Amino acid sequence: MEPLQPAHHEHPPAGAGDAAAFVLSCLPQPDTAAGDAAAFVDAATGGSLSFVALRRAALSLASGLRLGLGLQRGDAVLILSPNSLLLPQIVLGVLAAGGVVATADPDATAAEIAAAAHSSGAVIIVATQEVVSKVAGIGVPLLLTSRSLDPRTLSAEELIDGSDPTALADLKVAAERPRPSDVAFVACSSASRTVAMTHAELVAALTEAGLPGEDRVCLASLPICSAHGLPLVALGLPAAGVTTVLMSLSSDPRAASEAVAAHIATDVVATPEVAVALAAPIAQDGKLSMLRRVTVAPVPLAPEARQDFHRRLPWVELMETEPASEQVQVAHAEMGARVLTQPDAAVIQ
Repeated sequence: MEPLQPAHHEHPPAGAGDAAAFVLSCLPQPDTAAGDAAAFVDAATGGSLSFVALRRAALSLASGLRLGLGLQRGDAVLILSPNSLLLPQIVLGVLAAGGVVATADPDATAAEIAAAAHSSGAVIIVATQEVVSKVAGIGVPLLLTSRSLDPRTLSAEELIDGSDPTALADLKVAAERPRPSDVAFVACSSASRTVAMTHAELVAALTEAGLPGEDRVCLASLPICSAHGLPLVALGLPAAGVTTVLMSLSSDPRAASEAVAAHIATDVVATPEVAVALAAPIAQDGKLSMLRRVTVAPVPLAPEARQDFHRRLPWVELMETEPASEQVQVAHAEMGARVLTQPDAAVIQ
């Protein structure tokens, strides 16, 4: 199989009704103060990504995937990555290209990742360098998330920087946009089951989530590559105009109160462990005075923990999501996916 080469070729047609078009229509417009505000901030490094940069990056990646790598409407792209500033750009870019975002835990075993790739019908795997050894032998081309020192490899970061964000609009590909009933997102679990959402369901989830609005800062410790993390963190918060501070998932849950204080966070989207740590007595020293809402996923708090939370943080609204219902695997034929096979997993060159 010949190596795939990127093309150096902003915007899917307005009103297309798919998840990417919805999110892009909600993002603050360029040349405005809101557009220049930070959409995402890395809590560890202090690096940031503005709403304008998020829009441009997603549309650039979409152009690179469609025009350079031949991604078609309904093709699934399996994403394996911990939280980073690149991840929201990649998720929105795949959707803007008309693809299906498939996710799996990057810490899963090689066998579990292979099962996720095959069950989702992935035609491309996007992964960090640390996961490369796990995808060898799957038979699906690999696109790294960020640049590598190896000049033979290609990364999503390079497609973002090198592609033309206006190319898809110039080609007028409105007829190739996903339909509301098409699958948009598939979260693969180690139990060989998937949670799948159509574009209509994903848009409904974004509009019904009751997320905070502009002038709010949300600390997020939820994995983006998860059934709750992708709609809430990668898409929902930027669509609501929220500045999202991405906290390392490996951090001590007790560090969340320090991060809330450091970034003057008004909201938190977190796992139950982090929510419990926020309500711990040691945190009651004024660090959480600006906090107004905590959203807990993927499972609700235990009753005793919920009572402790309300008792110790009575001014904070607690929102709890239900576990994502498991659905039978979605066959790649249903998603219109085209499986690109080759003898061994090769980094896209």
